[in-house]
Amino acid sequence: MKRACLLCGFLLVVPMTVLADDWATTGKGGSGGNLSAAQVEAAWTEMAQYEAGQDQKALLAMNWVVINAMNDANQRAATAARLAKILQAPATTSAARQFICAQLFWIGTAAEVSAVAPLLLDPATTDTARLFLERVKSEAAIAALRQALDKLEGRPLIGVINSLSLLQDSPSVEKIIALTKSQDAAVALAAWRALGNFGNEAAADFLIAGLQKADKPSAPMESAAVRTAILLDSAGQRDKSLEIYRLLADGRRSLGARQAGFNALFAAAPAEQKAALIALWSKSADVAQQKAVISQMTTLSDAALEETLHQQGIGAKVQIALLEELAARQGDKMLPVMLAAADSGDPAKVQMALRFLASRGDPQVIPILIKALAGDEAARTVAAEALAQQPKEVAGPALLEALNKQVGLREQVVEILSKMKYYEAIDPLTELARSTDPAVYEGAVEGLRAICDPDETDLKRMFALYLDVPAGAQRDYVERAIAYICEKNPDPSDRAKILLELVDGHRDTQQDTFQAAVLPLLGRLGTDAVYQKIQPLLHSPTPELSAAAVRAFCNWPTAQHAGALWDLAAKSESPAYRSQALRAYIRVVTLPSDRPEAETLGMLKNAMKLADSSDNKRLALSRAASVRTLATVDWIAAHLDDPELAETACRAIVELAHHRFLRQPNKAHFEPILRKVEATTKDKSVAGLAEKARLGM
Repeated sequence: MKRACLLCGFLLVVPMTVLADDWATTGKGGSGGNLSAAQVEAAWTEMAQYEAGQDQKALLAMNWVVINAMNDANQRAATAARLAKILQAPATTSAARQFICAQLFWIGTAAEVSAVAPLLLDPATTDTARLFLERVKSEAAIAALRQALDKLEGRPLIGVINSLSLLQDSPSVEKIIALTKSQDAAVALAAWRALGNFGNEAAADFLIAGLQKADKPSAPMESAAVRTAILLDSAGQRDKSLEIYRLLADGRRSLGARQAGFNALFAAAPAEQKAALIALWSKSADVAQQKAVISQMTTLSDAALEETLHQQGIGAKVQIALLEELAARQGDKMLPVMLAAADSGDPAKVQMALRFLASRGDPQVIPILIKALAGDEAARTVAAEALAQQPKEVAGPALLEALNKQVGLREQVVEILSKMKYYEAIDPLTELARSTDPAVYEGAVEGLRAICDPDETDLKRMFALYLDVPAGAQRDYVERAIAYICEKNPDPSDRAKILLELVDGHRDTQQDTFQAAVLPLLGRLGTDAVYQKIQPLLHSPTPELSAAAVRAFCNWPTAQHAGALWDLAAKSESPAYRSQALRAYIRVVTLPSDRPEAETLGMLKNAMKLADSSDNKRLALSRAASVRTLATVDWIAAHLDDPELAETACRAIVELAHHRFLRQPNKAHFEPILRKVEATTKDKSVAGLAEKARLGM
């Protein structure tokens, strides 16, 4: 296993059993814990001969020698001196020198600089040597780093540049300045970054000259200049710092640099001049000046904010920021201003105003929010969320008025009323739901689905609506909505009670027609009481009733009566009944259940045998994708050669392959099947999904 030395980061690769034994025999005290003097001496010798990949037992022992030497000044100096001597020995390996430099980082002093400095030029030891010299910080150590600037290149040179900048070695500035023109882009970038750490006049003068000459943004130069200006300012050299900031604020600089310059210039301005700067910059077309103004908003008094706001020619972004700051401070006092802003037609200002108005419960905001529903997407989103959170008694009546008068807003208004659960909307929505225009009735019915409760009052209104609308798509839409409302009842066995009472209490001159109309609705509720009502009518001599009873069974929400559906599909004399029942059977047996998957697949296979139309066969194949087994994949794949079923089979296989738990353990099995899907399907998207599944994507 690998274990990093806790002191130096030197990677020790030691078998766990050996490490445990070494740890037990290497403790505190002496120069090597429980090691004998002979063992310690042997470790000194073995360390110098160490090669990468060898047993590191000697290195571990030497690590503890160094640890034990830390608490005794004399022992520390002696240990460091001996390490330095071995470091200089010609026979010492490169790997050993790396290790020794890392140990000297912890106990070495200026006395070892002469031994370590030459290792800066060795790629194997340059980093450990550099870190030692950087820590020691003696004149000799810094001089060695400085001299290396002329001798190194690439990554080792970048390391030395960084070390000298951290040490803020002024004599190295000129050399580092020269390196900003290096052909090595990484070295040049490191030099620019290093310049920002000195904060002295030499670096400042170079950066000032560079900014004066540069006719386009330079991120490295600008970053170094900002850092230098900060350091100069903190050192009390305000004039030189401001000179840099003025150059950074020049229009040729990048947005970030200009913003930093303007912020610094504003901070340095006398208090009596700040208001004038704000007034001037608020009208500027320069985004950096505008951002500087915005960043200072919190420092201004209410009076200064209002004075700035009422200036002529103020920038739009500044104006919005001023309004937001004032609104945060003054609340409802800003309501008239924000109402006007919301009606301004400026998208950014409108959104800002809407965000403010959304937090107010004042009735004045409701018309503005409703009007914003006709705006752009961002405004619509803010307005809709705000309206849904308003008190019902405040927003509800206005929304109902909009529902009736503003046709273009109906869809959004219905959605808001639904979120509010605004019961007063039920009657208006019911009237809209009687429209024969799908664009009108569908939205209205969706609203009723969301608002209505499964109680007698709401279900009575929905039942009346169901009977009023024409049979076909519209009645089906209402039928599904009523079933959804009934499902809100937490007691499944009680969900049909109210509707059954309404059906039984209804008196109609054409009772059979009425019964035929309501049976499909009752079938969607799937209770035992409904079954008792429907079952006797399956074989009614009145065709209208028997057809409605069959459809009711086909609407059943569970597989509870799958057997009865199978009997109808297999034995009915009516081809239409057989087809309806078979489709319903296929649907319910593939609903989630505790039934074994193999049994469900068997039921689908039987349905496929019974199917006498391609539509029903395709339904069986597509629903089989819910049975996630390899046997299902093989069964579906067997239909890839059937021209009428191939496309459905392709889609079902791709859907099954989408499930990694099924595909991953069976890659080899899926491979030829997915290739065949790619070759068979005429749908490019299906082919693409098959290829991705085959490649494990």
